Amino acid sequence: MIKKKHIPQWKIDEINHLVDLFKNYKNIAVIDVAHISDMQFQTMRKILRGKAVFRMSKKSLQLRAIEQFKSEAKKKNLDEFANHIPGQSSLVFTNIDLFELKKIFLENEWMVPAKPNEVTPVDIWVPAGDTGLPTGQVISELNMTLRLPTRIMNDTIHVREDTRTHKAGDLVNVKQAAVLKKLGITPIESLIKIHFAWNDGEIIPEEILYMDMIKFKQDFTKVYREALGILFEMPFYLEEMTEEYIRKAVSEVNTIKAMIFGEEIELSAEPESKVEEKKAEDETEEEEEVGIGGLFG
Repeated sequence: MIKKKHIPQWKIDEINHLVDLFKNYKNIAVIDVAHISDMQFQTMRKILRGKAVFRMSKKSLQLRAIEQFKSEAKKKNLDEFANHIPGQSSLVFTNIDLFELKKIFLENEWMVPAKPNEVTPVDIWVPAGDTGLPTGQVISELNMTLRLPTRIMNDTIHVREDTRTHKAGDLVNVKQAAVLKKLGITPIESLIKIHFAWNDGEIIPEEILYMDMIKFKQDFTKVYREALGILFEMPFYLEEMTEEYIRKAVSEVNTIKAMIFGEEIELSAEPESKVEEKKAEDETEEEEEVGIGGLFG
């Protein structure tokens, strides 16, 4: 007889707690914590206290909780959400807008030391001045490990000039990372970033959350104008596009008038109903019939 595997009570409690969080919050963001320091993580928790709940659990428990919530709540896209949870992650439960949550994360950037045996994404500089370190063995570390130009002043080690120790793309070895940390050099930007998000059944991937909205608006405007250009060439008329047709007509008339008289006509910004009222009034007035030339004054 195969014995049923015993599940520790703490695991059951954690799964139930996660399920309750899923039920009480409409937005769940996944953040990868593999490269986030404990201090940075705890600070962000304090900043968002009352607005968001950070919950770090084993991935297996997160997945069990999602499965249980899916069977109880009948929400969409939970399987896809579960498939995008990395090994070391925290789930962030919140009812504030996910784009607002992203903004808060971006506004709380940290600068951290270079990690040992990792490639630096930026140039690393040690500034000139007093290191605050006493003379002794450490001076050889600065000279040999980082090749810093040093001198002794008032019993402490000074760096004679700003010195670049690494270029972007260089590997920072264990000794170099230790000495840079000893000097208090923190060249690496560290941001808590949303890896993936679930919004009450809708999936929001990272590329949407961090889209360059200015560039998106510029691209949209360009595509819109190109689409209008194609529309105006079509052999049919769309009543809902009347305003655009009028603007195009006025633009073309202005071009002709500017070429002949150096003047332009103004495009009415009044609503269509008022334009129609003026048209009716004009029709009651007696005026001689004019052709194209009437557009030019």
